[in-house]
Amino acid sequence: MEMSTNTNQSSPSQVYSSITDAETLQKGTEILGGLEGVQGIEPKGELPGQKIPYFIRSGDGERYLVGSLVVNLTARGVDTGDLYEWTVITGGKGAAMPSHVHQTTHEALFVIDGEVELWLDGQTYRLGKGDFASIPPSVSHAFRTNSHRTQLISISSGPQLSAMYKAIGTPYAGYVQPGDAITEPDTERLKAAEQVADVLFDGKSLNGQTFEPVTNTIVPTTAVPYVLAAGEGDRYTLGDQLFSIMSDNASTNGKLLVVMTEGPAGDMIGKHYHREHTEMFCCVDGMMSMWLNKSLLDIYPGDYVAVPAGAIHAYQLRRNYTRFVGMLTPGIFEDFFRSAHPYQDHVYPQIPSGGPNFAKVSQLDLVLLERPGPPKH
Repeated sequence: MEMSTNTNQSSPSQVYSSITDAETLQKGTEILGGLEGVQGIEPKGELPGQKIPYFIRSGDGERYLVGSLVVNLTARGVDTGDLYEWTVITGGKGAAMPSHVHQTTHEALFVIDGEVELWLDGQTYRLGKGDFASIPPSVSHAFRTNSHRTQLISISSGPQLSAMYKAIGTPYAGYVQPGDAITEPDTERLKAAEQVADVLFDGKSLNGQTFEPVTNTIVPTTAVPYVLAAGEGDRYTLGDQLFSIMSDNASTNGKLLVVMTEGPAGDMIGKHYHREHTEMFCCVDGMMSMWLNKSLLDIYPGDYVAVPAGAIHAYQLRRNYTRFVGMLTPGIFEDFFRSAHPYQDHVYPQIPSGGPNFAKVSQLDLVLLERPGPPKH
């Protein structure tokens, strides 16, 4: 099927104007202690409780048992300046999150492993590894894990969903569900969550429906609910790396720019920082290395790295096939990807395309400290 190409190649000013929530942009520009303060922080592998650079190894974080789901808070609002939250959810066959609505939060789901049955705005879908869903505010949704080892990521705008999971769940020391038995979330806890978080449980039934595999290939041009099949979206290349845009400013009202990057082992890209937006990385396959300020980190599948505005960073793909999910908010940097080389295929190019358009890059929220390429001796 032919790729959906977004022909609206936004200028930086248009990208800014697409971000409708001024408060989100303000939080993105906050640099605690100024550049010197942020860039002097040595990242640690723990939740920081403030908006600073850090990383979390796979499975670490703050975990809760929500019914039969293990919910691992990897980035809470308090860790991101209330910009976004990142949650990894693990469950066995039949564990469910009941039907609910968020009034202000935009949520995205990405399946890491297994199979998920998703109810989304009256439609039903069967999501497999790599499938994606975008859920705007005021849209009813629910999901059920449908394999014995299922894991998905929830990315949400704002600071509200961690409070929901804490209210529904109980602190949990384990990394997987207790066993095969299925326990529904407690009704009283659901009511309590509605008092402290952006959630309303609407009581819709999840039974007696048929679920079809995800086939959609197109990112919509407005903020409507949608699902996206693995590997699809708007695709571009730089060098030997493929970037697939799964959600953008138009589809999330500037909240969640979500991009899948894949490629072979190669050189470290150039060190840089952003003044006005926050970025995060989560390895899905292979292995990568990351500079984060003055630290060099080896990043494996499931590991997460938080890069707030001001933090110096760069990445290197280290295995013959490596891919990672990146999320950027506010979505100022969308034009970086869209000014690259449009691409029809679904695997990284065997003959590398050209490098970035540096004239275009200079107009974006990007401070290059060195150019990409092999190290100089």
